[in-house]
Amino acid sequence: MHATLVEDLAVEESHDRLGTVVAALLVLAGLGIAALRFVGGSPPEHRPYDLLGALALGAVVAAPGVLALLARHDRPALLLPAAVVLVPLSFLSFALVTLPLLIPAVMLFVDYSRRSRHHPVGWLQPTATTLVVLALLVAAVLALLVHQDPREYRTATAGYGTSDIITAAEALISLGLTATALAVGWVLAAPRARL
Repeated sequence: MHATLVEDLAVEESHDRLGTVVAALLVLAGLGIAALRFVGGSPPEHRPYDLLGALALGAVVAAPGVLALLARHDRPALLLPAAVVLVPLSFLSFALVTLPLLIPAVMLFVDYSRRSRHHPVGWLQPTATTLVVLALLVAAVLALLVHQDPREYRTATAGYGTSDIITAAEALISLGLTATALAVGWVLAAPRARL
């Protein structure tokens, strides 16, 4: 019996390490998307304050990774919204650049399933947490995309244009919604006292 318990603990520890690596990679993916958005944008989007818009987009992509990291602090219910949010985020790019986000989504679903078997939390807490976090993060993405802000830029040799830039106001709204999603998720997923 002792050997089985030690083996179970070793397997759980390796799963925790893998989950932490996946979460960290998701945060790095968010930072990478922010960098790509800023560097790959057209010249009208290379002003210093446009970095705020790139960071807002990256923050939404990084949010599932942050949720997965927070889940390691006795809040396994956060793994479910982290996984669910990655599914629509994987279709964010028409060029399918974000499609690989489906891989960590599946991994987080498996991690949630495994953890909920060992540490049952019921169905209400993860469901409520998932719905609220998903709604806030979808609103954060919509804040970046809903309003059209076309810009043009011309030089003596070239002209550039874009149909939609992310304004500072849109970026701040999105960042606020993303931060709220993380904070509300943390509160809703808090461990409940057992009677």
